[in-house]
Amino acid sequence: MQDLHSVAYFLNLGQQQEIQELEQFARTGQLVIAISNLLHQLQYERGLSNRFLGSAGLRCQQELQQQWHSSNEQLALFHKALANLLPEHGQHAFPARWFRRLGYALHSLERLPQLRQDVEQLKFNTTVAIKAYSEMIQSLLAVVFEAAGNAADEITARILVAMFNLMQGKELAGQERACGAAGFSAHEFDPGLRQRLTQLIDRQDRCFHIFSDYASDEALSAWEQVQRGEFQLEFERLRRLALTAGPQSLAAADYDVRWFICCSERLDAIKYVEEVLETQLLSHSQQRILAVREAALSPDQQGNDLQRGAFDDVPSFALYVSHSQSAGHESDHALSGPDDDMVHNVSKPVVELIEAQGQRLKSLNDELDAARTELHERKLIDRAKRELIQRRQMSEQEAYALLRSMAMNQNRRLVDVAAGLLSMTELL
Repeated sequence: MQDLHSVAYFLNLGQQQEIQELEQFARTGQLVIAISNLLHQLQYERGLSNRFLGSAGLRCQQELQQQWHSSNEQLALFHKALANLLPEHGQHAFPARWFRRLGYALHSLERLPQLRQDVEQLKFNTTVAIKAYSEMIQSLLAVVFEAAGNAADEITARILVAMFNLMQGKELAGQERACGAAGFSAHEFDPGLRQRLTQLIDRQDRCFHIFSDYASDEALSAWEQVQRGEFQLEFERLRRLALTAGPQSLAAADYDVRWFICCSERLDAIKYVEEVLETQLLSHSQQRILAVREAALSPDQQGNDLQRGAFDDVPSFALYVSHSQSAGHESDHALSGPDDDMVHNVSKPVVELIEAQGQRLKSLNDELDAARTELHERKLIDRAKRELIQRRQMSEQEAYALLRSMAMNQNRRLVDVAAGLLSMTELL
């Protein structure tokens, strides 16, 4: 029987736990891929729904029903991937917020059958349909966002940050397709719809810029193919029409069909870039698992694990140059910890590498925190707009203009004005 107080016992437990964590994260990667595929089908379904609604039910009915079947197939695969991460199967090492995100996503997906029935019966307009589908899709994207925040190493974090921003940009591109389909089907783009298209274009650009900062060379090469796609010229031409042409110019041609096909080709091309990142994520996860398993068989692994135990998660201030080195003398133990009796034989380049990796991971976490803050602020502003729309019978554009005016007059941030307005309404 192994001594429960032996060094080997605890190091062996550490190896087993590390392998379990890596395997669990690999399963998380499978869930992210399942979400990616489900989102692609729901985005296509949203676009067809808006063509159907925009034409008052005269177009796309058969296509839409076929798409419901395709979306349901991906939904089943999503549930299958999710089952591998349930606590009942022993997978507990996730933050509570991650499970809440999943719960909300599942709650949103439960509304899908009713949403389809309402679309089929023409119970609401394209604006309501876009909002309903988009909220469902955003709930799934939030799960991917949390997965990026739980990344265990820099390479995984970079892949997931790139993937999340690409998926978010693709979702905005999908909303642009849906808005354009609604406008072209109705042969008219009102000022509110055109403003929405402009916002979607700007937000896409920001997401794709962040993606480019974190993506690998292979993913960037695939992205360049998107930029040079055969659909690109036609897409830009139709986009300009949507933003500038009058009703008479839009009535003469089947722009809704051309727009939908063109945007779908663009989204399919972006989906291929997603698949490049997905392959990299799975490959890196498997490589890490194999590396840990092979290292466990090495006769030198106990020494390596002891060294890792000394420096894993140690903050940078706990490693500093010893007095002898600072005085200009070389030493075999040039770096020491806070306790003079604990002198670690670690070279300066190794420590610098550890600290550099820590800084890079901190930078990624800062990016994620900033994105969380932006998402939270955007939700506050949207809630404030909804309050104004309901209480003052305003349009969304008028509500946003009022919030902006209040912020400028009070010399405050827009989000602070929105939060103050919501606090007041809660008291009423």
